[in-house]
Amino acid sequence: IDDFDFPPGSALFEAGNEADAVYCVRGGAAKMVHHEPSGPARIVRVLKLGDVAGLESVFRDKYNYSAIAVDTVRACRIPMTYFRKFIESHGDLQMRLIKSSQAALDEAENWLAQIVGGTTPARTRMARLLLKLRTGSSDRIIRFSGEDMAAILGITFETVSRVTSKFGRLGILQKVYGGKHNSYFRGDIAAPG
Repeated sequence: IDDFDFPPGSALFEAGNEADAVYCVRGGAAKMVHHEPSGPARIVRVLKLGDVAGLESVFRDKYNYSAIAVDTVRACRIPMTYFRKFIESHGDLQMRLIKSSQAALDEAENWLAQIVGGTTPARTRMARLLLKLRTGSSDRIIRFSGEDMAAILGITFETVSRVTSKFGRLGILQKVYGGKHNSYFRGDIAAPG
């Protein structure tokens, strides 16, 4: 088991490659990207501190998604053969793995229901997305690019720009510049949606 630092934009793993490891996120955030056969990529989930990347591929030969670092990601890499043997020999881990898989499924369903589709206005979906991108219970929000937020929400970049600008004018969202790869948002979490 090794620790790695992945710079922003680098892949922890890529869809279609051999599923040879899982990665436990110890810092930063990664986006799980599904590549459509027709070309466009879709962000299907965001992994933060404590999440496991590649868990859905434990019993498959290849990764279904790509995991891409949003900011600097620190992750420990656990080889798949070791991970599978460890699961087999530790019954308590099997139950935790099932619970973790269920939590990931719940998050994916929640993601689809609240953020991605439906007739909910873009402003409301953007607010829900920003809340999901919070770091713990703080007011710090992981800052995705406008293109990434548009890909998550299924709206245009222009709409993302318009909504974030409006949130800024209302004082509920502030851009914080912390260097080239350490920028984030501060949000007024209690503000009405």
